[in-house]
Amino acid sequence: MEEEFDGYVTATPYTHVYYPESSPAFLQLATFNRSVPFPSSRPLRYLELGYGNGISLNIHAAASPGNYWGADINVAHAATANSLAAASGSGLRALTSSFEELLERPDLPQFDVITALGVWSWVSDANRKTIVELLRRNLVEGGLFCMSSIALPGFGELVPLQRLLRLNLKSDAIPGTIFEKLDTGIDLAMALQKAGSRFLAEDSFAGRKLMTMKTADRAYLVHEYLHEHWKPTLFADTASQLQTAGLQFVGCARPLDQFDELNFRPEALELLASVDDPWLRETARDFLRSGHVRHDVYIKRNEALQGQALSRPALDLEFVLCVPTSMARARNITTPVAKLGFGMPPFRDILDALGEGPLRSWRLDELIGRVSAGGIGEKELLRALMILIDAEIVAPAQPAARVVEAAAACSRLNADILRRSLTDGRIQALASPVTGGGVTVSRIQQLCLLALRQGAGSPKQLAEFAWKAIDASSDDRPEDRPTAAHVLREVLYFSQRLPHLTALKLADDV
Repeated sequence: MEEEFDGYVTATPYTHVYYPESSPAFLQLATFNRSVPFPSSRPLRYLELGYGNGISLNIHAAASPGNYWGADINVAHAATANSLAAASGSGLRALTSSFEELLERPDLPQFDVITALGVWSWVSDANRKTIVELLRRNLVEGGLFCMSSIALPGFGELVPLQRLLRLNLKSDAIPGTIFEKLDTGIDLAMALQKAGSRFLAEDSFAGRKLMTMKTADRAYLVHEYLHEHWKPTLFADTASQLQTAGLQFVGCARPLDQFDELNFRPEALELLASVDDPWLRETARDFLRSGHVRHDVYIKRNEALQGQALSRPALDLEFVLCVPTSMARARNITTPVAKLGFGMPPFRDILDALGEGPLRSWRLDELIGRVSAGGIGEKELLRALMILIDAEIVAPAQPAARVVEAAAACSRLNADILRRSLTDGRIQALASPVTGGGVTVSRIQQLCLLALRQGAGSPKQLAEFAWKAIDASSDDRPEDRPTAAHVLREVLYFSQRLPHLTALKLADDV
């Protein structure tokens, strides 16, 4: 394998992370607040640019059936992605291809959804132009583009540190593997910090980021910081480029980012409300954030977007509880301006409704009727649901017919992921036909599912099975190995969560 392709490091595979914001179900949530219709008149046609190890692509292809394609230049990524695809039988096409090669394929269809997470800010200007041309040619009218980017001005503070790490990587005078060079680059930066660098001072943004690098996953750091064309951008510049392909900004893909009142103080909200130009207003938001990674959704559409009342399709959206109600109510989240406790209204009311009776998915109109008696209106309910989804307590759910359609492929894919958990814990999500996407399930919980299938019953037996598999894993770094106490805590949590995993059809074979 070549070490780089057009300045993009290919010498090591990316992590096995799952991105829920690129799932069809999440994209539908991100669009319905703006009354933007989700393209669903036929089996979904979906393309992922830069699919990494194909974890998200495979989970979505199994859990939300359609015609799935992916393009990535890393042959190791393609091998993993295609191995998972063969296990699920989803029929996805995970290509080893540059974006330019993809653009010239005569068999490339028109897509309803194109995603590019961890791509836009990490590739060359020429590749960004190719992405725009792909969107112009191969995204249908009304189609969605989901992307992530590192935003200016916050990430501008990291440019010198990134360039230092890149210079260290490319120096012929410094020997070693890519990981060893990463470590020597971080060591150099930390030595500069100790020697009095004001730029890398411990209380600076760059200094704080440097401290997190010492313990972060090294494959993640390679792909995050060592590319030649690493380039933070202003929102307005990105939106301007995408406009040439006919795309309009819809909103943020991540639920919590959709609510300014949870992210900015009153004076900032008042200032943003006074800015009429949408590109200027969205760019101004990034000036109020620090080191913000944007996750955005665009639509290919001629007419202007207009907010409207809830439509019938929106009222038919379904939601399902993913964790025990008692545990969910004990949790809270902290935003830049607020601390939200899930044991208080309206969260408590929603959790009680979703956990009432046999576990099942609830339609939005059902939830509206259930909580309206407590004085909770539609707008407050929707916001609370989105916050609970962001916290992975609640998930969007598919109609029953789609659940049946997706069940077999999800079962096959999950069986393969569980088998892999015996030797490593890199994939920490399973495909749910109920949610149409991935659900976070830790390695230890995956091992518990395997143990149940092999006849284990008590928490002690589950813990012994999990510990035996972990103890036999030779690839784990010592610092990554859990303690016996941690394993036991995970097993006890799994025992409480099992009814919910069953309702999500992640434990059907147990």
